[in-house]
Amino acid sequence: MPDLALSFEESCRCPFDVRGLLEFLAVRALPGVEAVDPERLLYRRTIDLPAVPVEAGEGTASRQAVLQVDFGADRRARVQVYADGELRIGRADRKAMSRRVRRLFDLDADPDAIASSLGGVPELATDGRTAAGVRIPGAWSSFETVVRAVLGQQISVAGARTLAGRLVAALGAELPAALRVDGLERTFPNPGRVASFDLRTIGLPASRARALGELASQVASGELRFDADPQEVRRRLLAVKGIGPWTVEYVAMRALGDRDAFPASDLGLRKAIDKAEPPGAAELEAMEEAWRPFRAYAAILLWRGGSGG
Repeated sequence: MPDLALSFEESCRCPFDVRGLLEFLAVRALPGVEAVDPERLLYRRTIDLPAVPVEAGEGTASRQAVLQVDFGADRRARVQVYADGELRIGRADRKAMSRRVRRLFDLDADPDAIASSLGGVPELATDGRTAAGVRIPGAWSSFETVVRAVLGQQISVAGARTLAGRLVAALGAELPAALRVDGLERTFPNPGRVASFDLRTIGLPASRARALGELASQVASGELRFDADPQEVRRRLLAVKGIGPWTVEYVAMRALGDRDAFPASDLGLRKAIDKAEPPGAAELEAMEEAWRPFRAYAAILLWRGGSGG
C-alpha cells in the first residue's frame, strides 16, 4: 500500500461548479496520468515530487507520487499525496503544491464578479449553461499543458488525447506498482526527454514535431520559463515556428492565469454559439469585447456547451 506523504485542505469562494470543471477535465484526461470522476467529485493524477537525495555521492533523483483531490458538499479541496515509501515534504514544497492545486482548480476566482459580468449574456446561457460558479480548468504543469496544446492543434479533443497518451507511453517514467490505481501508470515526461525524442514516431506531422521539439528544447535549456512575465512567455511561444495565436491564447488561459485570454480563431467556440450558422471570426471578435475582462470564462462556457477546447 502507498504511504500518505502529505494531506491538506484548500478553500474557495462559492458558488463553485466543481462538477462542470471536472467534466471538462474528464473528457481530456490523459491516459496513464490522470483519472477524473465527476460523479464522485474526485481527481487523481501522477506527479513528480521535487528531487530528493539518493545514495551518498550520487546526487538526487525525482520521486513519483499520486495526487488525489476530492471535493465535499462544502466544495473544499481535500488534497492527499501518496508516495511509495516514507517521504518528508518540506514547507517550501508544500506551499508550491498548494499554489499548483489552487491554479489547477481556479480556486482564487471571484464568482460574483464573473456572474455579474457574464450572467446576462444570452450566447453563454444556452443548453443549460450558466456563469454561476464557472471555473477555468487550470494546469498542474505548464509544460505539460503547452505540449498538449501543440499536440491538439487542428485536431479533435479525442485525437489530441490519443497523441498525448502515446507520448506518455513512450517517454513517461513508470510508477511503482503500489501507486498504480485507476489506470495511473506513468508521470508526464520532462522537457529534456521530449526534446531528444523523434516525435514523428507517435504520429505527428514533421512540422508539428519540429515545433514541439523546439519548444521542449527551450524549456529544457531555461530559455523559456513559464514563471516569467506572461507577455514575454506569449512572445516566445509565438516566435516558435508552428505555434500560432490559438495555442498561445489556450496556454494563457489554462497555464498562465490570464482570465481574459480568448482563442478567437477556435471553430468550436463559433459553433457553440450557433451550430447551424456559426458567426464569422470578425463577428465573434466583436461579440467577445463585451465579455471582458472574463473572456476566458466565456470560452469555457461555450466549450462546455459544444464539447470543444
